[in-house]
Amino acid sequence: MDKATKSLLNVLLSVLAPVLVLDNCSASGDKLWHLGTTWAMVVALALPIGCGIYSLVTERKVEAMTAFGLLGTILTGVVTIYANTGDALAIRPDTPWWYAAKEAIIALLLAGAMLVSGGKEGSLLRACVYSDALFDIRRIETTVQEKGLSDGYDNILKRAAYMTAGSLFFSAVLNFALALYFLLPVPDMPAAEQAVQYNYAVSKMTWMGYLIIGVPLLATLFLVIRYLGRTLQQLTDLPDKNIYIK
Repeated sequence: MDKATKSLLNVLLSVLAPVLVLDNCSASGDKLWHLGTTWAMVVALALPIGCGIYSLVTERKVEAMTAFGLLGTILTGVVTIYANTGDALAIRPDTPWWYAAKEAIIALLLAGAMLVSGGKEGSLLRACVYSDALFDIRRIETTVQEKGLSDGYDNILKRAAYMTAGSLFFSAVLNFALALYFLLPVPDMPAAEQAVQYNYAVSKMTWMGYLIIGVPLLATLFLVIRYLGRTLQQLTDLPDKNIYIK
């Protein structure tokens, strides 16, 4: 299976399938796919966790972004368990705030890791932005060493890390606000409806998160990649074809 197919399959199983499960299987009824709120959430969380385990078994490694994604999935499960330990059928009234904190903390951890690791070997910047899948890093760094441009090179990577971290901090704020927008009304609903509405809210947050947060974040990452290409070309005087991987 090629890399593009793996990426598409990962998106389908980690994003699309859980949303469909939460939307269509959370109800309790006589339909085969009506799993109820608990089992619908279990199945929805099992899909991305299964993808992560499969990646670990087959590739003997877990990428940093995959690891953070798995952490987010596990935390969703923890918050969901907590939410459903309230009185009777109602979820705990403080659940929206815990879920919002969970949504924000992943982006904050990513931003912190980006700032701490900077642009050095094995950093988060190199894992998701300045990677050898996009840039001819070996050629660039050979030129940097030959011309004694290490300080300028390090400064470019640091600025790129700061720019990416800034977009992640902004994402954390949006994640927090989006979670509260969808979840705060749930505890005010009739107790018997709250568990189902909680699952629906999680599903909506996943879709809306990719539209409201994911698209601008991807746009920012694209701008950072363009910044790296332009400034590295200016620093090294390498032609464009030797900066990017074609």
